[in-house]
Amino acid sequence: MKKLTSIVLAIILGSVLVLAGCGSTNSKVSDGVNKMLDTTGQLSKAIKSGDEAKVKEVGPSLEDQWKTFEDDVKKDNKDLYAKVEKYLDPTIAGSQASPLDKNALGTLNGQLTDALKELAAKTK
Repeated sequence: MKKLTSIVLAIILGSVLVLAGCGSTNSKVSDGVNKMLDTTGQLSKAIKSGDEAKVKEVGPSLEDQWKTFEDDVKKDNKDLYAKVEKYLDPTIAGSQASPLDKNALGTLNGQLTDALKELAAKTK
């Protein structure tokens, strides 16, 4: 009887750990997406106001934020991973361009924001 109880408890504990691990991946992705959405919002404001210094400061931080959870997205949501990547690199490059092309960068940032919102909706 003790052996059976030990086995059942081990299975329950293992299941809890597996489920906790799954939740932390979604949480990590969700947190990362929310940080990136905050950054694209800041970038949008800087683009609209023509604040090149702020654009050059904020734009590259998107890459650092993306790196923290992109592997999880790539593993679980290949289509959305590709969509984010499609707009991320050009947005970052555009944020470093001089002079600033407000229309092009604004469009790219908007498309990146839309892709991130789609990813956020899928990871809830």
